[in-house]
Amino acid sequence: MTAEERARMNEICASIQEEKDYHKFVALLDEMSELIRRKEERRFRDYPKLIWRHDRPWKTVSAVVKKILPTGVARSPEKVEITIDEADYLFREVRLENALTDPSGSVVALKQGARLDLTLEANVADTVNRPAPAA
Repeated sequence: MTAEERARMNEICASIQEEKDYHKFVALLDEMSELIRRKEERRFRDYPKLIWRHDRPWKTVSAVVKKILPTGVARSPEKVEITIDEADYLFREVRLENALTDPSGSVVALKQGARLDLTLEANVADTVNRPAPAA
């Protein structure tokens, strides 16, 4: 961070601790997130993006690892079959490469039976307002 960004971050952190007005609190969090985003862009381009909060439309559903599928080919990566309970019956299983990135940037694999939170996000421009369901 630049000296100015560091000083502003310190001010924001002190203000967050004392803030009682929700809208001001959110504005401070937004400003802090922007400072962190700028540092991340400058210093950590080769690492996964940190997610501080959802700023795009999203939905999280539960899933479970049902199978680990070795491909039988030395150079081909292992697959994992994930079951999404909320999905329609014929569309519940998804197969993907069994490789995730942990917070330190290392590659890890899922174990059979692992419980997952699967979060889907969309760009705001790719969504439309939906009327509330009738009561």
